Amino acid sequence: MIEERIVISDANVIFDLLSVQLLEAFFALPCEICTTDLVISEIERPEQQQIIQKFIKLKKLGVATFDFDEFSEILLLQSNSKNNTSIADCSVWYYAKKVDGRLLTGDGKFRSAAEKDNVKVSGMVTYIFFRKFL
Repeated sequence: MIEERIVISDANVIFDLLSVQLLEAFFALPCEICTTDLVISEIERPEQQQIIQKFIKLKKLGVATFDFDEFSEILLLQSNSKNNTSIADCSVWYYAKKVDGRLLTGDGKFRSAAEKDNVKVSGMVTYIFFRKFL
């Protein structure tokens, strides 16, 4: 029962879930959860990478990759962004828009820019609370 495709915005969302030990619960939500290879590459600590790889292998976390034309679009999105958005953030912004997914982020400026581009955006805690308890 996949109701929505959720796109994790950046590695900080993953780090936050790890730090409060909610990663397992997050991946148990009834939705498809994705991120991009650029976000995964930001996870440098081997123990964190090992945990994330487990969820990728279990197909609980999808990882989008991009061809040359898509990557060019991501670079264009970054160059047009007025809030110094990272290439990894632009990759999930692009992907969320492409698949009509919901972007999760805790970054207010990034959220505002994506919303202006008609991307559905939620804060992580708000989304988890409403999906899990309501």
